[in-house]
Amino acid sequence: MDLSLLSLDSVSFSYGNGRIVLSGVNLDISKGKFYAVIGRNGSGKSTLVNLLSGVIGNYSGEILFGGKNIKILSSRTLARHLSFIPQQTQFFDMNIRVFDFLCLGRYPYKSFTDFSTGKEEKEIVNFALEMLSIVNLKDKFLYELSGGEKQKVILALAFVQLDCRNSLSDKILIVDEPLTYLDVNYQYDIFNVLTKLNKEKGLTVMTVIHDLNIALKYTDETLLLENGKIVSAGSTLDIITQDSLEKYFMIRSQILNFENEYHINFIPN
Repeated sequence: MDLSLLSLDSVSFSYGNGRIVLSGVNLDISKGKFYAVIGRNGSGKSTLVNLLSGVIGNYSGEILFGGKNIKILSSRTLARHLSFIPQQTQFFDMNIRVFDFLCLGRYPYKSFTDFSTGKEEKEIVNFALEMLSIVNLKDKFLYELSGGEKQKVILALAFVQLDCRNSLSDKILIVDEPLTYLDVNYQYDIFNVLTKLNKEKGLTVMTVIHDLNIALKYTDETLLLENGKIVSAGSTLDIITQDSLEKYFMIRSQILNFENEYHINFIPN
């Protein structure tokens, strides 16, 4: 049985200024795994997730979802199985209530002329609000929200789009830096929810992340990028090591194990 959900075959990409951002990337994203994408600034992390999400189309090579080239899949078909939260999200209308905004996540399942909000839409939206503990925001306008609250609402929109009530074994959520604007307690809240959906409903999760301690705590697999290439991929504990931190991030460290939880202790030079 093929457990690959997303795959890249010899994918390269350049913005046209002569600088190659990704070069000859081969990658298989397995179903049900929780992935971290790490690397220094400019290594190609955001470009990689934009390619996987279908946001960037002018690349060489092939990107397959469920064995099918994403270029031949309709945007609505892909959106039923893949949700992407970019690093920066622009709201098209701040004068909309959170509940109504989240209902827009059901667009892949409805006709272009169907603007109704039925019982199913309401149930899915309420479920997403409850999962993220933001039911208190449902009647607020977007312009009333703090940065962290907006981030949670965007994540809720992805949950609505994928219908997080049901099995998510053939679906993937890709997030580019989910911790922006979030206080520390919210950061752990977000990753606890993502872990719950990953472990209990089979959602494949991929997140670009700079906090390597959170990567160690929550993710199964890690992709390490350097100069547009995946230089290392595998179990997070095998990829985030004292040697790799010194080689690719130029930092000295100790990785400590306390009650089967790993933590990076950074050592000043």
